[in-house]
Amino acid sequence: MSINIDPQHFADLVVTANPSKSEDAEDIAKESLELYINAYRLAERYANISTNCYDTAEIIKEVKQADLELT
Repeated sequence: MSINIDPQHFADLVVTANPSKSEDAEDIAKESLELYINAYRLAERYANISTNCYDTAEIIKEVKQADLELT
């Protein structure tokens, strides 16, 4: 099984799915940029991984343990 993740598309989806709650334009931009960069880097880290079901479970476990603040 192979997982192919387009980091740019993934980051776009993450930002779209998690809109900022701030009303200040600069805060919105900062939050969105930070979220985009974190999502992009995370996707790059796991992009194009040849894996089986066991490896996928391990990847999910690692992502949860990464303690990245995406919001």
